[in-house]
Amino acid sequence: MPFLIKEYALAAHPTTWFFLWLGALVLVPTYPYSVIFFFAMLAPTLDLVYAKQTQDILYTALLPGGKNGVVWGKVLYTFTFQTGMLLLTIPWACLRTLYIQNNPIALNANVTYFGFGLLALALFDFIFLTGFFKTGTKIGWPYFWGTLAALLVLGVMETLPHLPGFAWVNSVQPQDLWRQLPFLLVGLVVFVASFFGTRHRSLKRFEQVDL
Repeated sequence: MPFLIKEYALAAHPTTWFFLWLGALVLVPTYPYSVIFFFAMLAPTLDLVYAKQTQDILYTALLPGGKNGVVWGKVLYTFTFQTGMLLLTIPWACLRTLYIQNNPIALNANVTYFGFGLLALALFDFIFLTGFFKTGTKIGWPYFWGTLAALLVLGVMETLPHLPGFAWVNSVQPQDLWRQLPFLLVGLVVFVASFFGTRHRSLKRFEQVDL
């Protein structure tokens, strides 16, 4: 917990707090809401760039927690930030559903949307963070591969409603929202599993890095 507090208090880029509220974009009548998940990926990336420029990685490694503290802080920060961003998006999505029933250009902000979003973030975090901690310095390629994996998942999400018999995944009607719950449950399980897997693999890799 001290390392998480340190991340938010000292290591988070100032724009982090702006990104946290971008879930409100679901209120825009015609907008590709998948972009919100990319903002949730971009914010931790900018924080790592900021940490690299300020020598935060080395500073944290010199604290009593050592490299374990670095990995624990960055991974926990990333997942808590994304969780917070999604939780703040839910009220906006509910408000939107009350007044706007359909998004003509992309998937509605429904249960399916959040389920696939969690899955996309889980894959991104695992690929990006474990890739970064392989060197402790390189950010570009891990971000590219992580974003590509997330893009494929979100591409499936946007394609699914157009397949025969799958129009219900884009619905905001109560009976269809219940049918969408498996997407959310799978997303939650994978997201939680990704947290532990990302932390374990990142620590293994970072232990081999010479700072």
